[in-house]
Amino acid sequence: MPAEEIIALKEDLERLRSGPECSELVEALNKLAYAELHFDPEKSEALALEAQNLAKKQGILIEQARSFTTLGTLNLEAGNFAEAMSYCRKSMKTYEELGDKEGMASVHSTIAAAYKAQGMIDKALEHFHESLRQNQEIGADKDELARCHFNIGACYSAVQRLDLAQTSYEYTREIWEESGDRTKLAYLYHNIGSLFGKKEELDSAREYFQKALDIREDMGNKTGTASTLANLGIMHEKLNDIESALSCFSRSIELYKSVGNRRGVAYASSFIGATYTKLGRLDEAEEFIGKALEITRNLKLKDLEIHCLDKITDLYEAKGDLKKALMYSLERNTNLEEHMNEKSIEKIALLQVQFETEKKEREAEIYRLKNVDLSTKNDQLREAMAHVKKLQGMLPICAHCKKVRDDDGYWQQIESYISDHSGARFSHGICPECSVKLFGKGYIPKLS
Repeated sequence: MPAEEIIALKEDLERLRSGPECSELVEALNKLAYAELHFDPEKSEALALEAQNLAKKQGILIEQARSFTTLGTLNLEAGNFAEAMSYCRKSMKTYEELGDKEGMASVHSTIAAAYKAQGMIDKALEHFHESLRQNQEIGADKDELARCHFNIGACYSAVQRLDLAQTSYEYTREIWEESGDRTKLAYLYHNIGSLFGKKEELDSAREYFQKALDIREDMGNKTGTASTLANLGIMHEKLNDIESALSCFSRSIELYKSVGNRRGVAYASSFIGATYTKLGRLDEAEEFIGKALEITRNLKLKDLEIHCLDKITDLYEAKGDLKKALMYSLERNTNLEEHMNEKSIEKIALLQVQFETEKKEREAEIYRLKNVDLSTKNDQLREAMAHVKKLQGMLPICAHCKKVRDDDGYWQQIESYISDHSGARFSHGICPECSVKLFGKGYIPKLS
């Protein structure tokens, strides 16, 4: 959100604080809490809790649900997944009671993001698809639908379904570049950078990460900046620009610490440790990777734990401690089998089939409705044309009394003929010339 909009929200909140407690105050608290989410998490949490308490006191269920959603997102970004899911469940229950599908779609998206952060991609996809479905049902704008496709693309990228991910990102890019929303574009450019990185198109990846970083630093988005720095560091490392890589990793860790994002700290620490391993600085590598592994186990981040086990295996191989290397390698393989088992892979494939089927059904229904509409209009047009054709061609008309001969050979007044063959109806009067002939000058004719 642009800085001037946040300033306007702050001014509006201060104005409302000077008056009595009201629903407008609760709404303003929630709006500012959401706006500050990525810029000042502590302030965002304080505002959301205040909104939640006031909404509960005043019995405003919709604002309670909104504050729960913000608190869920804050805990998600801090890596507190149990708390995040607890807030999401409270929010979802309230939205369901209210029958608010827009709110439910938003919570499904947050739940999906929590599953994705824990590496449960099949569950994440299930909730992102549900969010998309509900947004389509309520006729959400194209910007919101683009956000759903963006999230689905991120899931497919996470499980190496890169073509599906690219299709989703291209759909999103067309809409978001047109709208010019810099916050959303930063997310998109970051993910496109990640996609190119997985394709080993490293220069393109670094270019897109830099575009995302420029936006996020300019907007003061600490969490986003930290994430992009870590990924940009990976690209620098792969391109053998070690100094730039270490600088990015270090800056990323400090920013993650400043916002209390332990998952982010673990992620960036694992990569700085891996870089130290390659440089032969093995004690420093052990310190960073060991810390990262400890965090992932405490937070139960299976996908990131597998990643750290991979890095620590490489470390002990480099140290020549093959016993520990083998131990961590076996643990990694066991976790990997449990984490991405055949059942979850099948579920992801099934979700894609369901999504494509629903998409085709929607397209078929749109096509059918368009044809029904077109057919109706064609029928109306044919009827109108038939109506017009009745008054086309040569009309046999008496030269004296002006009666018209119809198709059956009968003579009838011209007014009757035209009324029978069109929608026209007649009123009668006397024209000025006939008025003079019949009544003399000075008579004013009246219509009947």
